[in-house]
Amino acid sequence: MIAVSGGGIAGLAAGIAVLRNRIPLLFVAGSTLPATALLGGVQIAPNGWDALEYLGLGGLVRAKATNLNAINVRDMRSTATLANIDLRKSAYASIARASLTHLLDAEINKIGGAKRVAANITHAIQRGPDQNWDLHIINDDGSAYLVEALIAADGLRGFGRMYVNPIKLPETPKSTNGRIAMRAVAKAADLPQCFGQPFCNLWLGSGAHLVHYPINDGADINLVLSLDAAKLTDGWQREYLEHNDVLAALSNNDNINWTQTVLPTQTYQNCWRRGRTVLAGDAAHPIPPNLAQGAGQSLLDAASLMHWLGNDDIDSALSSYSQERSKAVSKIFKKATITSRIMALNGPGAKARNIAIGLGGTQMLEKWLAEVWSAA
Repeated sequence: MIAVSGGGIAGLAAGIAVLRNRIPLLFVAGSTLPATALLGGVQIAPNGWDALEYLGLGGLVRAKATNLNAINVRDMRSTATLANIDLRKSAYASIARASLTHLLDAEINKIGGAKRVAANITHAIQRGPDQNWDLHIINDDGSAYLVEALIAADGLRGFGRMYVNPIKLPETPKSTNGRIAMRAVAKAADLPQCFGQPFCNLWLGSGAHLVHYPINDGADINLVLSLDAAKLTDGWQREYLEHNDVLAALSNNDNINWTQTVLPTQTYQNCWRRGRTVLAGDAAHPIPPNLAQGAGQSLLDAASLMHWLGNDDIDSALSSYSQERSKAVSKIFKKATITSRIMALNGPGAKARNIAIGLGGTQMLEKWLAEVWSAA
């Protein structure tokens, strides 16, 4: 039996990877999901679709996804289009996070062979390799299990990340520190028709950027505005959404409920394995969201696990998985970090960025994204 911890996309996908290899699964789903766990949507790029196809989920997810025809990069103040990336020949789509989570969860139930535990892992005791491996996991409900391995996909502050990389995590940033995201899902019927078009729109401003795209077959619009936490004053909507008539429709709209979340600031750790415990998802790679690769990389983790768990030698499988994925994700993490800094530019830096993108942005961004989607 292999245990998987974490009830989000990464944990569910990893659980499917285990079950596809006909290995009994102990799914430690956590006591409760955070209130924001199912909020909003995710974008799935070509590499994410490759992973879904390998996991046998491509058709199921595609039926619930919304195809996006282009990524439009626009100036938040002037509304000028700086770059247009044509996606019609690429597999690129959006899906509500709740829809993807429910599809993965339903697939685990369909396959069968999983024991579910509504708890959080608090301890692990391992013995080996000089003797037969023993891995005991202990949960906060007092239960304990002996398993062959643990795939810890329990998030940034779950048990797994600290267990594999026992370094002190920075405390949760205060409301006035770091970068934050203001997230919302609006009804397309409550916004101008342009919001419902099958595009991912990226608006670049000074110290802030807004992303919006349709989900749920165009019925809803996912909205994410990233900015410095210190600038989240009473007038933040006026400051960032009222420079043009398009975005003004979002400002002080009674039909839009914005939720604040802190964006990850953690550094990348190359170590993904400790004995027979390996990491997956945000526990392994809290990627800045600016390349829309968080969910996709979690799916790729699961695809890699599914491949290597076909090896009869569990230790070799875990070693190969952790080496393969840590090397691949390190490249994505670096690119996402650079992209995050560019998008956060203020004042003259923001103006220079927009001018540069306007002069040759489409080709430059196409190359940048192609490298992300092909990283292996």
